[in-house]
Amino acid sequence: MKRQNNKKLFLYTLFVWTTLNAHVDEKVLYAFEKACMSCHDTYEKNKIAPPLIAVNQVYLRLADGNMTVAMERMKTFLAAPSKEATLMKPAVKLFGVMPKIELTREEMRDYAQVLVETEFEIPEWFDNHYKTHDLKKPEEHNNSK
Repeated sequence: MKRQNNKKLFLYTLFVWTTLNAHVDEKVLYAFEKACMSCHDTYEKNKIAPPLIAVNQVYLRLADGNMTVAMERMKTFLAAPSKEATLMKPAVKLFGVMPKIELTREEMRDYAQVLVETEFEIPEWFDNHYKTHDLKKPEEHNNSK
């Protein structure tokens, strides 16, 4: 029940945010949830794939906050997921490479936009995610430059 409520809250937040700040329609959000959230749930710990918030933070950090660059990198990865193409090397060690999902160019663009432009709420367990897997949080990584 809690998981379902978290997903409803996520979708509501995502819908309100994108309605106010981006040009993504409701159909895209539901398609994004169906295609991505089953493995990349941000509000429940899982052992299948990295949480969306981690993907969001890594792609934006590695693009120096440039959303356009981050979206292009995400679309490139979605088109042909591989160990070599991933920007999330620690996630590949933990979860393996994401399987290729048949997506149209439009879907890749839309999903990359939702993923990169959404300001995800940080779940309570997220800090522990970094500690458990001996990962550096994005802000710590930036300070080491």
